[in-house]
Amino acid sequence: MRLAQGEIERQRLDDDTLAEALRQVRDAGYVILERTMDRAWCETMRAAWDGHIEGRFAGDLLSMPYIDPLAIENPWAVQILDATLGEDFFAKLPYHCNSTAPDWPDTQVIHRDQLHLFPDLPLALPPHMMVVHIPLVDFTDENGSTELWPGTHLVTDVGAEIDPHDVGRAGGLEMRAESIPSVRANMPAGSTLVRDMRVWHRAMPNRTDQRRTMLSLVYHRYFPTLGYQSKAADPLPDEVVERLSERARQIFRFNKREAHGLG
Repeated sequence: MRLAQGEIERQRLDDDTLAEALRQVRDAGYVILERTMDRAWCETMRAAWDGHIEGRFAGDLLSMPYIDPLAIENPWAVQILDATLGEDFFAKLPYHCNSTAPDWPDTQVIHRDQLHLFPDLPLALPPHMMVVHIPLVDFTDENGSTELWPGTHLVTDVGAEIDPHDVGRAGGLEMRAESIPSVRANMPAGSTLVRDMRVWHRAMPNRTDQRRTMLSLVYHRYFPTLGYQSKAADPLPDEVVERLSERARQIFRFNKREAHGLG
């Protein structure tokens, strides 16, 4: 989806745009909002993350520019997440980065990142985990843009699937996917891709001499009976917390505050 310039400047989707984005998430399992971040922002973030991945920078992932509020508070995505996960959804820091090295020849096995909560039910429940991707370079067929199978977040007869975390071997989705149309997530750098983590997908070969890098932030529906507070999350330094909006502090509420900062 191409956003109006006013929606980008205000960092807020118009009502009609939000309704269409939610329809796409409901029907296809994902939506792409083009060019939410500008090129200069992408270049700064790309330099930091590529340096981290390649071991050239030893920066703390709980410091700038990694914890830039625009990345972790993504206001366009938050509107969609409020409607799909409920306004009490949460996430934990630090987040992750997906990257395909230059001249990477391999095609990933088709998989979901998360299974259905109740796979024996004959219908799909509302999403319980969503991921927000922000490509830091243009995603194209040549550099290995992600392949997606729209609508597969609704497929519940998953007996032949592999575990989503066991991506080292082929599973039942490979044969099944041959009869379902797929698309490539081609998009400009700085776009926002919001995806139900049950959608079938895979990484593709990078046939260029440049690294293909994107940010990946996972968000969870809050189930109060599951005791998320007991699961470890890195403490956030004071200077990080002070940069966050009240909304972001609520989203990252299971990261405890660290009084002594980064020193």
